[in-house]
Amino acid sequence: MNRLFIFPILLLAQHYAIGTLAFQVPRLPSFSVSRTSNLHSTQTSSIQISETAPRDYNSFVEWATNYGVSLDNMQIAEQFGEWGAVSSQASPAGSRVLYVPAMLRLTSNGIRQDEFAHLEPAIAQYFDATNSNSQSNLACQFYLFLKVLQEYDQGQQSPYYAWLNALPRKFHTSITFTPYCIECLPPFVAFLARQDRFNYDLFMEVLNTLDIPSISSQTKQNLEVTKWAFNVVFTRARAAFEEAEIIPMADMLNHNADPNVQVQYDNDGNVHVVLLKDVQAGEPLFKSYGQITNPSRFLSTFGFFDVSSPAAYCKLMAGKTLTPELVSLGFVYDRMVFYHENGAIAEEVWDVMLYTILEQIDTNQQQQFLNAHLQGDQQTKANMHNHYRPQTCDALLQHVDEMLNELANCSNKIQQNPEQGNDNLPMIQYHNDFVRETFMKVRNNLEQIKAQK
Repeated sequence: MNRLFIFPILLLAQHYAIGTLAFQVPRLPSFSVSRTSNLHSTQTSSIQISETAPRDYNSFVEWATNYGVSLDNMQIAEQFGEWGAVSSQASPAGSRVLYVPAMLRLTSNGIRQDEFAHLEPAIAQYFDATNSNSQSNLACQFYLFLKVLQEYDQGQQSPYYAWLNALPRKFHTSITFTPYCIECLPPFVAFLARQDRFNYDLFMEVLNTLDIPSISSQTKQNLEVTKWAFNVVFTRARAAFEEAEIIPMADMLNHNADPNVQVQYDNDGNVHVVLLKDVQAGEPLFKSYGQITNPSRFLSTFGFFDVSSPAAYCKLMAGKTLTPELVSLGFVYDRMVFYHENGAIAEEVWDVMLYTILEQIDTNQQQQFLNAHLQGDQQTKANMHNHYRPQTCDALLQHVDEMLNELANCSNKIQQNPEQGNDNLPMIQYHNDFVRETFMKVRNNLEQIKAQK
């Protein structure tokens, strides 16, 4: 297993490709959560979410199997002190490890339509004004957030009680970071952390403006509960069919950049988790949470450091508003990368850096380079890259050195650690070391390229 600090068991948020291999489906209708009205909890106590509260695995599995979940080749086992899925027997690629009926899927559209339709205009004022993808995603996640809080309030009466009572209690996401933790973050992950914390504050602002009888004022005002619900959603929800959903039991799959399972759907919306590779008995089962070349996102939003990541975002223009020209050149966080193994620099980084420095050198040349890119004129692009290689290397070296200096400052802060027992800091240090090692390899490559000229 290629993962350190797998604190929560997670399943993603916003950037998934949906499996369509053996179970090809059209766009699905929303599944009404009223389909789960026949689910009855057999538990007798309320949900305890303190960090030391035990997670009830046996009742969760019993609940799941009673309502149609089939653990064909999957069981839950401890992985680095947390839960994770492993295969129960050797099986070939293409075989199914888990089946979850459609009625158990918690979908944002179903929740919105069946339980909170009367709130849609009020919620839209906060999330839909810009009609941007990020705002749309947040609106979907907000409906899941309401659902988790509502089911929490119902306690043993919730049809999802057994699932809720099996969820992690302790998270290591950015909304759990202390101010000192934030100071120990390099600029890009600090930007992501601030973004996540802003989203939580926004959720709380909207929540407190809504009149929802099924969510008590006591629950609304309990920051431990609302942060827990927020973390549940942002670490377990996945994008599917233009909405967000959480799939109980499938959300026990951990992440790896080289996954061996994939979530697929049949025409009725039932979930089939299928092997992408042959596995042996007891082998950990992993899916990808998306954006595998952006380990900073995993640290901030999911609360773990992913050592399986093949690369890291190059940190250029972190958090800045991007122009259409930069986007057309390929400026996306998970493509603007430096590769960890050998310090290779992605083509998009070279393109964006050259375009940026040409703005100061010659704007006519800058436009010529952009036109060549848009027209697929690789020869012109190559000629311009060769001509301006020294300037591009110098600009990248300056950026790399600035980033290495930031990382050194962060490392010094962590070593001075005044917060003994803060178990987020070692995870932050692992992340920062990974980025530093990657940038050092990039620096060596740039020096070699300059020496060749």
